[in-house]
Amino acid sequence: MNSRITNHESRITEKPSPPTPPPGRAGRGSLRRDSRFVIRDSGFTLIELLVVICIIGILVALTTVGIVKALDSARSSSTQTLLDSMSGALAQYAQRWGDYPPTTIDDLGGRAPNEINNGIEALVACLASDLKGGILFKGEDRLVNVDGDSASKNVTHWYFGDNQLREWTDDFGNVLIYMHHKDYAKAKASLTTYKLSMDKDSADVKIPAEQNPATKTYSNPDKFQLRSVGKDGKPGTSDDIRASY
Repeated sequence: MNSRITNHESRITEKPSPPTPPPGRAGRGSLRRDSRFVIRDSGFTLIELLVVICIIGILVALTTVGIVKALDSARSSSTQTLLDSMSGALAQYAQRWGDYPPTTIDDLGGRAPNEINNGIEALVACLASDLKGGILFKGEDRLVNVDGDSASKNVTHWYFGDNQLREWTDDFGNVLIYMHHKDYAKAKASLTTYKLSMDKDSADVKIPAEQNPATKTYSNPDKFQLRSVGKDGKPGTSDDIRASY
């Protein structure tokens, strides 16, 4: 009797256990748990996505500011180069004609039709003349006629096919300012009134000759003044650009 019980218990004890799944092949229940675990670890929460979006927005803003500053710096450098080139052309003009261009075509035998932009218009008329050795400066991609005026005749034999009184602009689209030294002390409106852009809302501004604030003496006193009002379009501010004299 005891022997039979022992043998029976032995058989029960020796009953084989269920086979263990091979490595990498978990049961169906554990696979779901693993899948949920993987999805939860590889995804983003809403807060994480918002943080990433904010960081990208900041980087884009910083990059945009850097690009704008770089473009403004490039325009300023290009305008400085333009003014220096024109200053060289003015030196050649003075050698040919014995003086620098006047501030108005009235001094060239013509008649200014209005009081706007006369200085730069006279400069264009003189440097674009094909007399006494030819044209000294063209800059055709910068030519405009902001006030839409014309002379009654071609007083300097400029190379244009019409009698329009044109101006040159800087890289910011603003009309350049020019004045002969003999007119520095004059307060005539016809020598100091400028319309700086083609914008219909652009108001006329008075731009007298520049003076050193400390000594009250005029800049470049025996030659001319040639400058740009810079990016802000306002004369007398820190971003004004001047020709190298």
